[in-house]
Amino acid sequence: MTNRPQYLQGIDLEATVRKLIAKHEELFWAVAWGSMSSLAKHLLKHQSKVKRFAVGTHFHQTDPDLLEALQDVPGARVVPNSSAGTFHPKIYLFKSGNEFSLVLGSPNFTRAAFSVNHEAALFIEGVTSDQLFIDVRESIESIWDEAKPILDGFLRAYRLKYNATRSMRKDLEEDLPINLPSPNSEYKNLLDDNWAAFVARVKADTIHNIEGRVAIMDQARVWFSQISHFADMTEGQRKAIAGTYARNEIKPSEAGNLDWAWFGSMVGAGVFKGLVKSSPDKISAALDMIPRTGIVNETDFEAFKIKFINAFEDSERGGGVATASRLLALKRPDYFVCVDSANKSKLSEAIGIKMSHINLESYWSHIIRPLLCSPWWNSARPSGDLDGRVWDSRMACIDAFCYER
Repeated sequence: MTNRPQYLQGIDLEATVRKLIAKHEELFWAVAWGSMSSLAKHLLKHQSKVKRFAVGTHFHQTDPDLLEALQDVPGARVVPNSSAGTFHPKIYLFKSGNEFSLVLGSPNFTRAAFSVNHEAALFIEGVTSDQLFIDVRESIESIWDEAKPILDGFLRAYRLKYNATRSMRKDLEEDLPINLPSPNSEYKNLLDDNWAAFVARVKADTIHNIEGRVAIMDQARVWFSQISHFADMTEGQRKAIAGTYARNEIKPSEAGNLDWAWFGSMVGAGVFKGLVKSSPDKISAALDMIPRTGIVNETDFEAFKIKFINAFEDSERGGGVATASRLLALKRPDYFVCVDSANKSKLSEAIGIKMSHINLESYWSHIIRPLLCSPWWNSARPSGDLDGRVWDSRMACIDAFCYER
């Protein structure tokens, strides 16, 4: 007869499951996700007891190292992603002779679930003639029959997808700092606008010419595609990318008839200007941390930030958010906007943060990450030459309507 259930949470969860793994003769499990934790290593020491273990991979949450370790366990199978709903059980059934133990609740077989997470489960013991045991065992058998062996081909493909989505999972784990816009903001819907509203706002720029804006980004994109490193560009190209040309300065032919002061003029940043002209190697090494195409994530930005700060270590003044974001915006205008004295006020009001809180340290978390959540940024690339080119530089184009003379 089934005993009265016990309620488990906190450290009692791991202690109970660990004890049951050692105590019982057979294990029948079905869990949505798993990771290579100390509890997993304890299970692998008793892998001969594993009769049925089905582990899911939805949202690429299961650690491929665990799947690789389970390849040699005959009773272990994987439940691949499916459009028919998420595989989400957390069932831990143990059996010895005619006795069983069952842990059923919220914890997946992950390190976090059995350590820092707030989880809850019921612990039940009884005999195998109980209907509860029969029903749970049949459910696990049905799941296991539909699951697949953990083959090398599947594991290789899954590991690639797991690594590729690592930054997205990290974002989901964090509390994003998305604030309400300032009551005084001219652009209260910057984080909520769809593409049509956003591009209309960009095109309504009364100070700069939209064709001229996208032409600057088109030219910068060509240079970065043709020349691997910023330091290998000509001095004229570097000054254009860095925005260090004075408005009336005579430019070399490769800079074209473009106003490179748009998107953040850095002509007054003397130390930065000198490094760009004469000692660009360290700045170039920082920019190399940002991929030319594809996804840019916080790890890329952090690598850039460290190297960018180091580029000024022997200088009287360091590099700040304005000079750093100018370089970032010109290399990846789809991901970065230059934040300087000309647009900082309106931009800070639109995303609901104080100007004093905008710096290189907070640039990704307080500015870029919230903007990456906006509908206009996540929209599909539109048809039409001009709209498509604006979309290619959409983050940098925020400057078109946040700019103040």
